[in-house]
Amino acid sequence: MLNAEKTAQAILKKFNDTEGYSDRRIVFWYDKDETAADGGLEEIEPILEENNIQVHRLEQNFFETKKLIEKDKPDTHFLIYSSRAEPQSDKNWLLDIQLYSERFENSRISDIKSEFGIEGYDLDNFLEEHYKFFESKARVEPFRKLYDPKWRQDEMVLGFLTVLTGSDTIDFKDIVRKLFLKSLYENENPAWAEIQRLNLEDDFWELAGKYFGFIQSDPTLRKLFLSILLTHIKRNTVLPLKKYKNYINSMSNECEIFIRTWMDHSKDGIYFDQYSRETFEDSQLKLEKYLKQEIKETEPCDYLDAEAFDVFDRAIIRQIVDSLCNDLEEYEKYLDWIFQRKSKHWYPQFQHIYSALEYAIKLHRFAKGFEKTLASCKDVRGFIARYEKDLYQMDYYYRKFYFHYDLDNKTDILANIRERVENLYNNNLIDKMLGHWSELIDTDVGDYWKVELADRQDEFYKLYVQNTIQKNDRDKIAVIISDAMRYEIAVELQDELNQSTRGTMQLKTMVGSLPSYTRLGMASLLPHDSLQLKDNHYLADGISTEGTANRAKIVDKTIPDSVTLTSEDVLNLSRDEAREKFQGKRLFYIYHNVIDSTGDNESSEDKVFKETETAIQEIQKIIEKLTNFQILNNVIVTADHGFIYRRDDLESVYKLDKATFDKDRIIDSKKRFILTTENIDVMNTHKFKINNLVETENNLYAYVPVADLRFRMQGGGLKFVHGGLAPQEIIIPVLKYSYKKSSQLASKGIKKGKVGVTVTNPGRRITSNSFSVNLLQTEKVSDKLKPLKVRIALWDSEFDGEKVSDEKTVILERSSEEPTERQQKVILTLGNNVENKTYYLKLIDDDPTAINKNVIEPIPFEVDLLLKDDFDF
Repeated sequence: MLNAEKTAQAILKKFNDTEGYSDRRIVFWYDKDETAADGGLEEIEPILEENNIQVHRLEQNFFETKKLIEKDKPDTHFLIYSSRAEPQSDKNWLLDIQLYSERFENSRISDIKSEFGIEGYDLDNFLEEHYKFFESKARVEPFRKLYDPKWRQDEMVLGFLTVLTGSDTIDFKDIVRKLFLKSLYENENPAWAEIQRLNLEDDFWELAGKYFGFIQSDPTLRKLFLSILLTHIKRNTVLPLKKYKNYINSMSNECEIFIRTWMDHSKDGIYFDQYSRETFEDSQLKLEKYLKQEIKETEPCDYLDAEAFDVFDRAIIRQIVDSLCNDLEEYEKYLDWIFQRKSKHWYPQFQHIYSALEYAIKLHRFAKGFEKTLASCKDVRGFIARYEKDLYQMDYYYRKFYFHYDLDNKTDILANIRERVENLYNNNLIDKMLGHWSELIDTDVGDYWKVELADRQDEFYKLYVQNTIQKNDRDKIAVIISDAMRYEIAVELQDELNQSTRGTMQLKTMVGSLPSYTRLGMASLLPHDSLQLKDNHYLADGISTEGTANRAKIVDKTIPDSVTLTSEDVLNLSRDEAREKFQGKRLFYIYHNVIDSTGDNESSEDKVFKETETAIQEIQKIIEKLTNFQILNNVIVTADHGFIYRRDDLESVYKLDKATFDKDRIIDSKKRFILTTENIDVMNTHKFKINNLVETENNLYAYVPVADLRFRMQGGGLKFVHGGLAPQEIIIPVLKYSYKKSSQLASKGIKKGKVGVTVTNPGRRITSNSFSVNLLQTEKVSDKLKPLKVRIALWDSEFDGEKVSDEKTVILERSSEEPTERQQKVILTLGNNVENKTYYLKLIDDDPTAINKNVIEPIPFEVDLLLKDDFDF
């Protein structure tokens, strides 16, 4: 590599230096490295000629050269150029001339030094050894952008390696990560081939020793990767790892920062996962068998922070499963293990298993005090109140367990847990609940279906809609009727809306009409003075209640400024379309059918819990669209009925025979009810006269099986049923939503968003390479305050800058009233290049949509390390 302009200027400097010389100048240039080959000298020659300097090539023409200088042109300035090394004195024919002339040296490294402004001779030998690096413009140009004149040998090597690996920064940890990404096998790694070709292999391993403490007699990339993993395990567990002690690096801080940075990298993290699994399963290393044995001899609390391999998550999951199956009731401990793993690297891979276990644990915990809670319910109204408060949780936990169970593709581990959940829910909780409920029904409810002091579904319009409409001529209200949305689903919908919208909510209940099925439930929710049943059709004030078109007639008859439509109609509207369609409308009846349409089909009933999540999301979107488009502020979400669901099929003993009834007098029937004009006594059923709900020519009776029994009928599924009077079927949610502006919420003292966090360390001084940060979640997770996920690290600048410690992820999701139960401690590790000065602790919101990334203002911490080494405690 030769820079003609700079080389020419360096030569001219020799000619312009007049001290101690006559006016004439002669300069010899022995270019033994042929730096001016390939046209370089020709580029220099015109520049010299402009300064009256003649270039003469010395090519064994010694006599001719001597004659030219001393006889032919005694006054001319000459550059005598030779592409060979300077001959020894006794063989140098021009020695006498050289003794009074000047010398110019332009070895192959001198031009490099000139190009990069490298002063002195300290790096000469190094540059000679690595001259090949500078032979390619493809390497030189990116190196030039990185180069700093203050660099010494180590920095030069880092610069070389940065270019060869394609690293983004001159940081050895990033260089190693980029190198690993190409392959852990040297013969498959093109960057490593270049490192070897350019004589940088020994330099690389020296840096690996310096930065990671990696010392091996026969180092390889695979050994380096393995050593970093094992160093992390040694640091974060109590496992002795005696068999692999030679792989434990001394610079554990840097290893920790390296592994965490790579694991959490949004793009490169998947390669870490791949390499980790391959290393763990490598039969030559025999690591899998060894680690599994060591893990068996410890408790999960001894390796909760380990993240190098997914074997630790598998071990924790196995421990929880075995404990539950062996009736070990340390539920809080198991939940804490799951909570601790939520912020770890492998959690997403096992998220659905962990979540299924979490809800299984909560269902078991719920069952412990269940009988006492049930016994406290002395009447039907008291039972409903208790169901609203906490009894609904059994249905919620059961549903959420199966939602995650069905989404996981490794459910073999949960097979026994599934059986336990099924038995616990159906043979313990449901059976006991419905048995007690049936007793209360027999005691409290008379011949007619009516629960005293409870709102009735057939009075829904008068109780919840009419007052809003009649209050003035401006207020608008939407009624969203979600088919089969039972109470526990409405509770989750309320939680989701509380966290995603600005509205305020009130969740109430009403007792559904009996039988609790779509035809009667939908009719009951419409505005009416009376309901009739004629020719097996429900009518509201003489108009059929079946189908959207008929329901629209009924609503429009009551409120002309109304609109009746399906959820699909609303979801497909743009802002302009919605404003045009709904202009002047005050009452909206919106029909949503996801849960019932899935559950009522035998081929899809096992997907009902999955589609429940879809239903919640769709209702959220409808409400957000109506309020964000400024169509209205008030929404009521309710349902026609609920449902009972059990995953396993019922035994035949749980099915009642329909043959007891006169089939000619049956008006309607499903697995959970028979509607007939026949008045008989049937074992294991509740019988109610429902003429108080529906007008008919003859007395009308609803027969409902007690508890969870079904009538034996052909068609349809057996797992998802409704029509009876189980709390899950008949306690109908009424969720009132009112959109509020932020200022309106603030004026009421309602805070919305995410929980807050503060750092409670009494001091702001760091005296050890590993230091703890004490966090306090300032508010509990509530209706309006959702969990906060933050990344915490120490930075070298208050603003942008670089991280100087590892980065930890912390999830703040506690709902306890006690501040002490909302505390967390995080251990951070400093890098080895940290100096004794001020750094800044930053808590960064991990939500990609967050506008203000800094959760709190950066906190200055003074680093004061007396002795910087890797043996701090």
